[in-house]
Amino acid sequence: MLSKYLQIPLVAGALISLYLAWEEGSRYAIYMVPFVVGMAVVYVLSPQIDWWWYQHRPPELPAPLRHLINTRFPFYQNLSADEKTRFRNRMALYMHANEFMPQGMESVPMDVKGVIAASVVQLTFGLEDYRLSKFEYIIVYPHPFPSPQFPEKWHVSEIFEEDGVIMVSAEQLMASFLQPERYFNIGLYEYARVYRRCYPGVSFPVLGENSWEQLQAISGYSKDVIEKWIGLPKPDVLAVAIAHFFVFPKKFKALLPEAYEELAGVFKQRPY
Repeated sequence: MLSKYLQIPLVAGALISLYLAWEEGSRYAIYMVPFVVGMAVVYVLSPQIDWWWYQHRPPELPAPLRHLINTRFPFYQNLSADEKTRFRNRMALYMHANEFMPQGMESVPMDVKGVIAASVVQLTFGLEDYRLSKFEYIIVYPHPFPSPQFPEKWHVSEIFEEDGVIMVSAEQLMASFLQPERYFNIGLYEYARVYRRCYPGVSFPVLGENSWEQLQAISGYSKDVIEKWIGLPKPDVLAVAIAHFFVFPKKFKALLPEAYEELAGVFKQRPY
């Protein structure tokens, strides 16, 4: 990371000044000041410095994740060569910029991190600001979990806006990514909810309770099935629709053409 490289000459300068002050006299101590100040500035600004560095030299996506999206991710497969490069770069940068915190396991598996990153990058791929940086903490459980907001309900995903936290169950996240025709996609669902909280001024199509029948026709998932899958009452109908817009774009366009056009305008992409 660039910030660490910038610290090397500053630390060296401070140590040399300290040595001279020790050996030659205290008058050399003053020369330590700019080096120490520089070290403090670089330390404070290290996230911005490193982010600038990675934006210009994005890290390569690990080979197992490249294989995963090449073989199991239709959205990525349908991109052009240049778009695929941009998608991989954004995935790698998102994984670098956000904190993945395991709960009930030693670490967050690489494929789970990759699927989380792929979900947000898919949602925001047509936009300049793709990070949704208001939510920087992703808590990953191996299985459904209770939480302080819902202590008596074992559920598979949740967001907590006050702390910028997203919570997901790895088991259901991976199932919905690998078999979207069988399991509702909780990654896209939660990031749709995150997007709306990051951009509250964006105008979305108006979808009420009467939209559930059409959403079921698009995906095969009834409201009850989605509610049972997530584990929480009253699923967000608009977030469900946004997930279907990306997972079942052909049927979505056919059955909800006006909503399709509105969402295509919001996300600056047409998945079908």
